[in-house]
Amino acid sequence: MRHLLTRLKFRHLTLVLSLEESCNLHRTSELLNMSQPTATKLLQEIEHTLGVPLFERRPKGMIPTPFGSLVARHARLMLSDIGRLQQDIDELRTGISGVVRIGTVVAAMPDLVAPAVGRIIGENPRVSISLTTDNSDVLLVELQNGRIDLMVGRPISIVENEDLNVETLEDEDLRIVVSPGHPLLARQDLSLRDLVGERWLLQPGTSPMRRAIEAAFTVERLSFPPHPVESASVTATICMLAETSLIAVLPHRISAFFVRHGAIAELPVQLPRILRPYALVTLRNRPAGNALTRMMALLRAGAAGDETGD
Repeated sequence: MRHLLTRLKFRHLTLVLSLEESCNLHRTSELLNMSQPTATKLLQEIEHTLGVPLFERRPKGMIPTPFGSLVARHARLMLSDIGRLQQDIDELRTGISGVVRIGTVVAAMPDLVAPAVGRIIGENPRVSISLTTDNSDVLLVELQNGRIDLMVGRPISIVENEDLNVETLEDEDLRIVVSPGHPLLARQDLSLRDLVGERWLLQPGTSPMRRAIEAAFTVERLSFPPHPVESASVTATICMLAETSLIAVLPHRISAFFVRHGAIAELPVQLPRILRPYALVTLRNRPAGNALTRMMALLRAGAAGDETGD
């Protein structure tokens, strides 16, 4: 450990991180405002210090080896921690300030994440928010790589992970939705069995919502609808429903918003509550500054129905 601390410099870390992202040594040297021979020398130094090759030269550029990807991940976390140190010093001196990088699934935005963001920026003008929306598994990788500070989602692969803090926030129902003029809206006695033969628009097979729908059909001992159209985008789902007779599934928070605006309608079919509840996930061994701590408190309060967050 002492050997690494005395030999590694911030320039080594920024070089590895930049080279992993650009895969081009010339471009990396320009971004870091150094000559290409200097960049080459720094790369040779860190590879010699660690005793492993970090990048492999290929026709398409400098490709990170497994060692290189590992070092880049730790470099990103270390540089993020240095930035957080300055932020924490500013917070201690002036009060709550800094940047909170939030990753969230789209379904959690309307009634959970957006109100919490609105509250914290209203309370603290010096707080900046960075929002990333994606599916839960992608956000989990972003969190572990140090690109976001917290995530709100339904990650499947974190049941046993000592590196993560996982807090359950709330459950949510799913709704089956169609276009406002869909013929099935005229029926009042619908069941899931009646929808097996319809064409469906669903999230990709690896998503928590897709697995929940598959489980719902299994519980009812029904065959899963064949050949569904797949999309992870809420916007694409709404557009497709407007132009087709497809059936889709959305979290109730999302469907209620678009129903209020007349964009879609909900079918009177009750789905079993199988979807995994939202979780608030952070890295276990990384200190949380005042802004991040306040953001987490507001998310917990919003999930519990407490508007104050105190």
